[in-house]
Amino acid sequence: MSTPLNMESNMTDVRPFQNRWRAVAVIFVAFGAVLPFLIADDRFILLLSSYAVIAAIVALSLDLLTGNTGLLSFGHAAWYGFGAYVAGLLSKTVTSDIFLLFLMTAAIAITLSVLVGAILVRQIGTTFAILTLAFSQIVFAVVFVFSDLTGGEDGLQGIPTPTILGIDILQPNVWFWILYGSLMVALGLAFHIRRSPLGKSWLAIRENSERAAFVGINVSGLRLQAYVASATLASTAGLLLVLFNRAASPDLLHWFESGKIIMYVVLGGMGTLIGPVLGAITFTFAEHYISSFTDSWLIYFGGLFILIIIVAPGGIFGGACKVWDKLVRLFERAK
Repeated sequence: MSTPLNMESNMTDVRPFQNRWRAVAVIFVAFGAVLPFLIADDRFILLLSSYAVIAAIVALSLDLLTGNTGLLSFGHAAWYGFGAYVAGLLSKTVTSDIFLLFLMTAAIAITLSVLVGAILVRQIGTTFAILTLAFSQIVFAVVFVFSDLTGGEDGLQGIPTPTILGIDILQPNVWFWILYGSLMVALGLAFHIRRSPLGKSWLAIRENSERAAFVGINVSGLRLQAYVASATLASTAGLLLVLFNRAASPDLLHWFESGKIIMYVVLGGMGTLIGPVLGAITFTFAEHYISSFTDSWLIYFGGLFILIIIVAPGGIFGGACKVWDKLVRLFERAK
């Protein structure tokens, strides 16, 4: 039986990557720790890298849902923007402490995502995707309805300087380490869940939901858990963005932003966890540099996107792993 929207055919099997993720994680952590020192003289690259890390967290959040359960969301930006606006408003009215803001934003996101997800996850395929898009447009409209609170078209401005234990967070390198540390924690939790019984149950639902239900798996309940986890992580990314950027724009909730998040995941390799992170980073840098040469950057990036999908159907990470396997086999033969 095919899964909703035939997503299984586009998902990369994660089993060939299970023996590699630890080495990749070590490389990721080491690279992030030294990057601010390597580009200390280029503040713009450091800022662009920070935005790329936030995009990577959003991409990972969507992969938690789509890559694990096969449910494709066309409106994932709703939770990204929701987290940004909630955290921004709380920062202006309650506290500027980043830890307290995280706890409050996560609690609100979990509560709302449980209520919304309880309705959405009962649908599959195209119906689920369209309903998520409709929900995102509702949230987008709310920003303009309550413009006195959210700033409407001008966005949410005047976010106070975030603090940690009363200390202002101002330096770009400190911000990068906070963002990158958040990404590493999110990746670590995602891999832990993937190897846990919960993660294996999610994958069983992705492969064949009817068989999963037949053997006693609570399909709707587990889909709801995946949806809540995905929404909470996306809201956390929104929190990091609004505190880092000191502003939030309605564009964060637009359907175009949701499309970008899907592109992050597909470009990197759906269902691989690390792949969407690589896809988001690649997209962020490519978007900036291609758009600096031409206003028609979407045409050129679209061509690049199609080329990557044709050459490496499993995304950047899947293609890199195939190349690595070939090199290993050549090396073993040479020995």
